[in-house]
Amino acid sequence: MTTPLRLSIKEDLVALCWTWARQSSYRPHVVDFFFGRNSGNAARSALALYEAGVDFVPHALDLRKPRGPEYLALNPLGKVPTLIDGEAQLWESNAINWYVAEKYAPHLLPASAEGRAAVLRWAFFQASHVSPAATAVHRSINPAHVRYLGQHTNAQEAEQGRQELARFLPVLESALMHSDWLVQQYSLADIAYAPHLGFLVQYGFDFPNTPRVKAWLERLRQRPAWLKTEALVFDGYAE
Repeated sequence: MTTPLRLSIKEDLVALCWTWARQSSYRPHVVDFFFGRNSGNAARSALALYEAGVDFVPHALDLRKPRGPEYLALNPLGKVPTLIDGEAQLWESNAINWYVAEKYAPHLLPASAEGRAAVLRWAFFQASHVSPAATAVHRSINPAHVRYLGQHTNAQEAEQGRQELARFLPVLESALMHSDWLVQQYSLADIAYAPHLGFLVQYGFDFPNTPRVKAWLERLRQRPAWLKTEALVFDGYAE
């Protein structure tokens, strides 16, 4: 088996220090957040952390480079984001966000079982349907992002993404008919959609026949926590 290429010395050192700290008796209460520049998934969790007012230490990984064994010990898929909070070691952005809300920001979740189930439903809908379609479209309208990550724009995938969004966005439009937010209050449900659909707003996607969705995304993008997220995750990104 080929030995994985290592991260930069700085990135590996951060992960190595965490491995040591977790194996020793020294347990500083520091919330560490590993993210990648220009990652929508990382932006989703950064937004939740900022909304929750969590004082966290950000660690930026270069997504253009393979992850080394130290980081793979924290996240077996080598992806971002990853959150370390004491004994809690989490990956997958919506799981991280649920943990953050449960521990630090209960106002980001409804009190009722029905309301919480609705948040999960919207999170599953985002992860399984909306974000993959939005990503395909985003790659076609923002070639700089594609070049940055060394990916490729596929015209067929982009068109399929547009067709899928034409089915998915009206579902969100209907949900926003009587409320500014998906579950009557601002919650993790809204946070789930901010990055990938927000990209489309930023790069001129017209959101045909879904004006409520577009207005909702504009509300999300004006929140102070989103502005902080942009500065962290997208700062220095050449468009």
